[in-house]
Amino acid sequence: MASIAVPAIKPPVGRRIGYTAALALAVGIGLWLTSRYSYLLFHSIAEIFSIAVAAAVFMISWSSREYPEARPFVLLGIGYLFVSFLDVLHTLAYPGMTVLPGGQDYSTKLWVAARGLQAVTTLAFTLLIRLRRTAPSALAFGLIGAAAVAAILSIFVWNVFPLCFVEGTGVTVFKKACEYAISAILAASIVLVAGNREGISQQERWLLIAAFGLNIASELVFTLYVSAYGYQNLIGHFLKIGSICCAYQALFASKVRSRLALIEGLERSKQRLEKSEAELLKANLSKDKFFSILAHDLRNPISGLLSLSELLAYKFDRLEASKIREMCLLVYDGAQQASELLECILQWARAQTGRLEARPSPIRLSELCEGITGLQQPAAKSKNIRIQCQVSQDAVAYADENMIATALRNILSNAVKFTPRGGEIVLSSRSQDGWECVTVRDTGIGMGPEDLQKLFRIDVHFSSTGTEAERGAGIGLILCKELVELNKGRILVESQPGKGSAFTIQLPQGTPA
Repeated sequence: MASIAVPAIKPPVGRRIGYTAALALAVGIGLWLTSRYSYLLFHSIAEIFSIAVAAAVFMISWSSREYPEARPFVLLGIGYLFVSFLDVLHTLAYPGMTVLPGGQDYSTKLWVAARGLQAVTTLAFTLLIRLRRTAPSALAFGLIGAAAVAAILSIFVWNVFPLCFVEGTGVTVFKKACEYAISAILAASIVLVAGNREGISQQERWLLIAAFGLNIASELVFTLYVSAYGYQNLIGHFLKIGSICCAYQALFASKVRSRLALIEGLERSKQRLEKSEAELLKANLSKDKFFSILAHDLRNPISGLLSLSELLAYKFDRLEASKIREMCLLVYDGAQQASELLECILQWARAQTGRLEARPSPIRLSELCEGITGLQQPAAKSKNIRIQCQVSQDAVAYADENMIATALRNILSNAVKFTPRGGEIVLSSRSQDGWECVTVRDTGIGMGPEDLQKLFRIDVHFSSTGTEAERGAGIGLILCKELVELNKGRILVESQPGKGSAFTIQLPQGTPA
């Protein structure tokens, strides 16, 4: 049977928020200390982080574009990809980096171009989400890519992009106008997201609103600085980092977590199906065993009854009285055997369907065993077998008396069948670690290791004849095991060929009534 996986225990929501806040505070303090050491180092780390997240957004959205729930995010992922290209150039052109020439204000121009492209892509994304539409991937890639290339050419080749910043003086009117326009576009995106209560979840909606709000705050702060190394620039980059983190959490981290939760749910369903399949296989084996016993063990007594009753019906007048008496005894024995077998099968079937319930109570094992011994004495005397009951008068078990009586009766009956003439059977008891143990030990033919392994298996037909050709029911010991286990006990067997067998029933100890 498949093992059942234990689902991971998630921390409470408040604790997760606390962890996130503590982590954000630690990162913020670390970045601030970095800026105190070297503003260029801080700026590079902040931009590289934003570029990495933007690239991750693109990779996740692009690789998931075949899934219907992920298709609306492909447009945003493509936009973030080209925004990350512009941010790379912005980082390399930043004053003091000496990688790209900075005299033409390339860094600020690239910043404005990147933020404008990001804002327009965001507005298109929120509008399509509201309309429940998706943009063709190839078309979106072509249009956004063309816009990014045009911005790069206008800055580095055509030199037509207006001036945005003058060191010591501050930002130009053109840059301020662009920042205000970008903020207005983002505000429109917030309105679209806030009014969309069906396309995205509540958590995603609030995270997107937070992301766009932080982005607007960042753009407004960037209208105030007069130095590329000023505190307004520092605050603006902090707000940008917060914005992109919220956007990532809203659009993709939550999607990944939901996908993982779905996989976990499917895994649990798979395990339940495997468990059900194993139980079904077990039920099929039980069914096969049931019909096998009916076909094999029940056929013999029924066939004997038919043959004997046919002789009595058609040849009664020609049979001697002694022969008739002998045949009647055989009919009685056959009917008794069939009745015992049917009773075993019915009880076992009830146990399999859960309709057989134990009603435990204190049982004096000495009285129970003496009564069962008395019932088996006629069969034992016919084979000159001595049965001794040495069960302690103080032995009390807590179990269903009828079930335990049935189990002991089966075991003792088998002991009589498989013990040769002149043998001995002893019933004894002992108390051990909260258990009452009753042992039926005989001096019979015994069993080897291979036969011991077959005794309680439902998938193996195991039935043999006694020392004088007595037939046994193949389901007898299986029923005994079921009845004992229903009473929270167990059966232990010891046997050696030619030296007899010992069957021990362990039951919970009880208190005398």
